[in-house]
Amino acid sequence: MAVVKADAYGHGAAEVCNMLYQTGCRYFAVACIEEALHLRENGIGGNILILGNTDPSYVKQLQEFDLIQTVDSEEYALQLSAFGTVRVHVKVDTGMSRLGLYCHRETDIDATASAVSAIASLPGISVEGIFTHFADSDGVTEDFTRKQFGLFSDLLKKLEEMGVDVGIRHCCNSAGILRFPEMHLDMVRAGLVLYGLMPSPYVRDEALRPAMTLIARVSAVNTLLPGDAVSYGGVYRAEKPMRVAVLSIGYADGLSRVLSGNLSVNIGGREVKLIGRICMDLCMADLGNVPCEPGDEAVIFDSPEKIEEMAAKMGTINYEVICSLKKRVAIEYV
Repeated sequence: MAVVKADAYGHGAAEVCNMLYQTGCRYFAVACIEEALHLRENGIGGNILILGNTDPSYVKQLQEFDLIQTVDSEEYALQLSAFGTVRVHVKVDTGMSRLGLYCHRETDIDATASAVSAIASLPGISVEGIFTHFADSDGVTEDFTRKQFGLFSDLLKKLEEMGVDVGIRHCCNSAGILRFPEMHLDMVRAGLVLYGLMPSPYVRDEALRPAMTLIARVSAVNTLLPGDAVSYGGVYRAEKPMRVAVLSIGYADGLSRVLSGNLSVNIGGREVKLIGRICMDLCMADLGNVPCEPGDEAVIFDSPEKIEEMAAKMGTINYEVICSLKKRVAIEYV
């Protein structure tokens, strides 16, 4: 299952799904019905699982566009059932404490199994799968993931004993795919690894290559004199004559303002440092003696290391760096 929520992590969901469909992928996961409808409207076939809740008033769209809805409670399943046949995957909370039927301990298994059985017996509810989500598969230790998988496995065994057909069983996210091959079950949910990035420093695969390169254009090259201020607040001032490139990217494009004065970009094969505050639409870089003219490219990132460097400086993770890119950033597929 290809996880293509958040516009395929900033890569363009329809285009990514079309390419993956051509390679044989037939399962896709999105966060909400709006994302699912976007795929259908762009001609994407196959099975689309909505990971989040969908208001029951949209059940007709679930049916019309042949979508699969995640069910996380008996009450929610009952609401969906009132509208006719709905394809569903049941989600089990084995420790994420987010969505799902609560199953944090061995003592919860019987009650959870009963709830799954009740959901499966509802008229109009077609259970095609069951899944859980790992909370720490990219962490330092394996203990919590093994605990979650143990609970999920015991639940599946209990359901089998009860004669409940739960369909496709899946639990591995990107880190789980790389780190726990014995937990792959019937299907895995590939997210970040699809786009060539590592889930964390503790889960590595050197064969991965990032799918995305982020490039801005040089809009202008200015010459400043000593004492000249750069950008809002004048927090940066030239100490000597200098050449400054104005780049066509800002925080409204997804380049975090937190990186102001704390990031280098590549122009003409050389690293140049951003100076002054990043603006909504533009930012500035100290060119030094690097040859540069308007229209030249400024590479913001083109490697996992650069993305991870940016994430560290922002106090976040590489997921957020690529997911922060906005719609107005043009995407070119090569």
